[in-house]
Amino acid sequence: MKLILGLKEQIESIIGTSLDEYEITVDEWNQSAMQLTGEDRAQSKMIMVEDAEEEQPDKVIGSGILANVNSLKTEERIYFRVRINENEGTVVCWGCSAGSITNETRRLIELLITNSADRIIEEQPVVYENNREQQLAELGQWLRKKIEHPSQSEDIPAQFSIREELQSEKIPFLLQCETPDAHRIRSKELNKLLGSYFGEEILLIPLGEQDWLFLSDEEIVTGEAEEDTLEARKELLNAFCLGLYELVASEWAGVFHLSASMPCIPEHQLSTITALLHESIHLGRAFHVAQHIHLPWDLHLERLVESIPEQQRLRFIKETGKDTTIFDDSETLATLETYFSLDCNVSETAKRLFIHRNTLIYRLDKIKQEIGYDVRSFESAVLVRLLLLMYKVTKKL
Repeated sequence: MKLILGLKEQIESIIGTSLDEYEITVDEWNQSAMQLTGEDRAQSKMIMVEDAEEEQPDKVIGSGILANVNSLKTEERIYFRVRINENEGTVVCWGCSAGSITNETRRLIELLITNSADRIIEEQPVVYENNREQQLAELGQWLRKKIEHPSQSEDIPAQFSIREELQSEKIPFLLQCETPDAHRIRSKELNKLLGSYFGEEILLIPLGEQDWLFLSDEEIVTGEAEEDTLEARKELLNAFCLGLYELVASEWAGVFHLSASMPCIPEHQLSTITALLHESIHLGRAFHVAQHIHLPWDLHLERLVESIPEQQRLRFIKETGKDTTIFDDSETLATLETYFSLDCNVSETAKRLFIHRNTLIYRLDKIKQEIGYDVRSFESAVLVRLLLLMYKVTKKL
C-alpha cells in the first residue's frame, strides 16, 4: 500500500502536532488490536465495517492483519496503521499523543490514510534510458531506506559504479515539492533547469516522486567567498539557495522546500547528510511555516525542542506561558520572530518591519503586559523564544 506524497506532513500541519513513525510486526499489531475494548473498539468497527448493525468477526487481510482496525489507542498515544510490508511481515504506523487530537480528528486521519491509499494506481515498471539513470534511481532507493531506518554513517556500497564520482567534496541539496498533479515536476526537466543554474551537469538523485537530492562541486557555490571562513561560506550558500529557490518557484506551481549542507565526501557521508537534510526540512516546516529554505545550522533550538517529549512541552507551556493565545495574533508573531532573528535589535527590527521605533517599543510593552515577560531582557527573551517554539508544535491549550 502506497500513500500520497507528503500526506504525513499535510496531516501534521492540520492537526498541529508531529506524527512519529513506528514499524512493528503484524503479530504485535494484531495482539494489540485484539485487546481493544469498549468505545475504542466500537469506533474502529464503525469506521471500517459496512454492516454496522450486526456484530461481525474480525476480518483478516494481507499478511494476516485485522482489517477492521485502522488505529489503536492506549492511555497515552494513538497509533494509525499506514501500510503493510508484505515481504517483511511488518506494519508501519504513525503515532501521536492521545490528548493532542479529538476522536473526530482521529477518524479524519484514518479516512485520509485509507483514501490516499485507494487513490494510488499501481505503478508500471520503470524503464530507464541508460545505466547511469538506473544507478541514480537505485542509489536514491538505497538512501531512502537509510532515512527510514537511521543508522551510523555508512559508505555507499560498491555495487554502485557511480560511486567513483562521489569521492571528491560536493555540496548536497535537498528539494521537496508539493505541486498539483497537472504540474508535477519530471526529473529530466529539473535536471535541465538545475544544470542551467549551476552551469554544469549535476548529480540528480530521485528520492521520491517529488523529492530529490542533488550534488554540486564546492567551487560553484562557495568558491567566491571573500573570506575563507565557515560563516562566510554559510552566508554564500544561503544566498545561493535563495536564488535557486526563486528559480524553481518561478518555473513550476506549488510549494517547495529546500535545504543544503556544507561540503562533504558523498562516498562516506551521503546517507548521514541526506537524513540531516530531511530532518532540517521537517523542522523548518514545523517551526517556520512561512519560510521555504531550511538550513541545518539555523535549526539548533528547533532540533532541541523537537526532542522534548510532548508532555514535557505541555508542562512548560502551562508553567511558563501565562497567556499563550497572544501567539495567535499574526502581528505579534511576526514582531517576535523578526525581533529574535535580528538578535533582539530594536532598531533593525523596526526597519525590517517598516514601522517606527516607538511603534515597536509599544508592541514589546504590550507583549510584556499580556505574557509577563520583557523580551528586551536576555533571560525573558530566551524563555519566550522557547515558549514560542514549543507552542508551534504542541496542541494549543
